[in-house]
Amino acid sequence: MARCLVVFASLNQVALLKRSLYRMGVFVEMQRTPLCLSVTGCGFALRCERPELALLQRKCKELMIEPGGSFEEAGQADDPRYISLGSLEINQ
Repeated sequence: MARCLVVFASLNQVALLKRSLYRMGVFVEMQRTPLCLSVTGCGFALRCERPELALLQRKCKELMIEPGGSFEEAGQADDPRYISLGSLEINQ
């Protein structure tokens, strides 16, 4: 199954989303944003399965948190590559 990475500007945003999803029974992983995806050189991301991406987007809208972008993971674990899925805008 395809795994996705959604990047955010702050740890607080990621923690709030992760906790909110956990309460719904959805488990996502929190990690530092890979340097190749980071705009500012720092940031945090949530990793989820592709089917959970829509739920994550809905939670972002509900909590008014603007993601920095979403990516699908490709490549191998020792050589990760990312394919842009575009922005998950909360104002759509």
